Amino acid sequence: MNDKESKLDHLLADLAASYARTPPPRDGLDKLKRRMQAETNTLSDADLEWLAAAGKALNVERKGGKDE
Repeated sequence: MNDKESKLDHLLADLAASYARTPPPRDGLDKLKRRMQAETNTLSDADLEWLAAAGKALNVERKGGKDE
């Protein structure tokens, strides 16, 4: 291991120890769970574009291949 890697390992260990000494915020776990639930109930722009394209393709199939 070179000197830079050793320094980086030391800095990361110090950072981890700092987080371990810091008490978690009050209701932090509940807030995190709510945020994660909210995030899982949203669609990304790519998902929305895919759904729009899929919906358009279904409409074309139902109309017998005629795109309006």
